[in-house]
Amino acid sequence: MDILDVSIILLAGLLGYSFAGVAGFGGGVMLMPTLTIFLGPHAALPTLCFCSIFATASRSWLNRAYIDWKVNLYFLVGAIPLTILGTRLFISLEPSTIERILGIFILVIVISKQLPAARHFKMKLWGFIPLGGVTAFIAGVAGVPGPFTSVFFLNYGLQRMAFIGTFAFAMGSLQIPKLAVFALSGFIHKETILLGTGIGIMGIIASYFGTKVVRKVPDKFFTIFINIVLVVFAIFFILK
Repeated sequence: MDILDVSIILLAGLLGYSFAGVAGFGGGVMLMPTLTIFLGPHAALPTLCFCSIFATASRSWLNRAYIDWKVNLYFLVGAIPLTILGTRLFISLEPSTIERILGIFILVIVISKQLPAARHFKMKLWGFIPLGGVTAFIAGVAGVPGPFTSVFFLNYGLQRMAFIGTFAFAMGSLQIPKLAVFALSGFIHKETILLGTGIGIMGIIASYFGTKVVRKVPDKFFTIFINIVLVVFAIFFILK
């Protein structure tokens, strides 16, 4: 890659993680296509995993006072084993079909939330164990589970800083076993580490300014904003 390629990737990282600092998710979805174009899919996901640790760690730290640790404990119990399985499958599978199914599923969830019967549904704490497993598998195979998983975190009742901090910690924790599998499979190289670190630094800066913005957004408008973003990502997955 030349300096122009690197600059474009870093800019995409800054924009993606600025958005994620406000919405709580979406940085990976916005960054993954750019990385795939310049690096190819098998190098893009390890790079995304590496830089995501920086971005999610910064969002977790900035919102640490609001993190729901019980949610994260239940989530990680189900997530860790299937993260390893899903990542190993990614090495040999084409994720496009899974992404389209994921997009349709997100649309169904967002639409169903507007129906009278669905409004009485409440995510239970124990539900984060199977959710962690499903999310981990999607994260390993498709790389970007955020839009899918965020629906359930929001439905549990987490809002604004609590949602962003709790969700960031959960998503960041998934990256560690994924990176371990990639490293053991020979997919981590010097370029991955350097580029991932550069994008990660952009993510830290973007998270700081995104947190400043979200503190000023009322809960009602934040929920509306999230639902709009979910629809956009669902369409992106389906048409990709």
